[in-house]
Amino acid sequence: MREEINAEMVILARESRGMTQAALARAMNVQQGTVSKIEAGLQNPSEEMIEKLARTLRYPRAFFYQDDRVHGFGSSVFYHRKRQSLPQSVLRKLHADMNIRRFHIERLLRSAAIEASFSFHAYDVADFGGSVEDVAQLVRADWKLPPGPVRNVTEAIESAGGVVVRCDFGTRKIDAISEWVSTCPPIFFINANTAITGDRLRFNLAHELGHIILHQGGGGPNIEEEADRFASEFLMPGAEIKTSLHRLNIPKLASLKQYWKVSMQALVMRAYRLKTITEAQMRYLFIQFSQAGYRMREPEELDIPVEKPTLLKMMIDAHANELGYSAADLGRILNLEEDEFRDLYTERSLRLLRG
Repeated sequence: MREEINAEMVILARESRGMTQAALARAMNVQQGTVSKIEAGLQNPSEEMIEKLARTLRYPRAFFYQDDRVHGFGSSVFYHRKRQSLPQSVLRKLHADMNIRRFHIERLLRSAAIEASFSFHAYDVADFGGSVEDVAQLVRADWKLPPGPVRNVTEAIESAGGVVVRCDFGTRKIDAISEWVSTCPPIFFINANTAITGDRLRFNLAHELGHIILHQGGGGPNIEEEADRFASEFLMPGAEIKTSLHRLNIPKLASLKQYWKVSMQALVMRAYRLKTITEAQMRYLFIQFSQAGYRMREPEELDIPVEKPTLLKMMIDAHANELGYSAADLGRILNLEEDEFRDLYTERSLRLLRG
């Protein structure tokens, strides 16, 4: 008896290509009802239909037989740093992409285990009297981060076993997505379209770290504010930075930015929350930023270098160098066509996979 395909993988493949059921049916020249029944698990497609699915959705046949756990749209395992105006259709595609990327990381980890110096622990902020800041300090202590600025946020996360992936989200309306499920280490997906400056990348990562640490139980209505507070304390510990945040002006903020590796705007918000400036002073500084054009882009000469993740590259390099995998082999184990594997991953390991 022929093995049945996994209907969830048909949905995942379709949504990862940004297609509706109707669009997929048109592309395959079949009735939408046929696609609907296949996705509902009511109809096991013929060999010819499976070939059509694979060709149209640009995945090898093996993709549709995977039994990995799919976390559906709206799942509580995903956390986002996004704009309110982000269309649901775009978010569906991103959730599908993130599921597939997680499958890839899980497969790579079967032969290339992570040796982490530290570890991730989830904390309930209620156990700390609601003090997100205390949790951020505990994480800094757990990870043995020295006083002052975090030298490299990406490196700190990867040293604890987290995987940071920079990828093209196809939109500028979402900065980052994170997820942590039991079968995989925490994964931080950073939008290469928006992480154009090092300070923004660092804050996005610290914000997502706050979600991963604080909100495994789901959190409440204030999870975005809590993640921002966590990021601020993690990057700019109040006890260390507070005395520097008096009598602020743009030249002083520029100097502080270079030291703390955060944006001038983040420094102003930190000062306001630490009560070293008044609301009126905060508003005046933001007016100055607007007049100088700094709200959208702070001066390029003040840019913080963009941090580069290395852990995923090391996993791919281990397969290519130590285990003798070619790009075609890696495409097969990740259930990708070879060309798509190269598009997604060989920029990181081009020298190793070219031959």
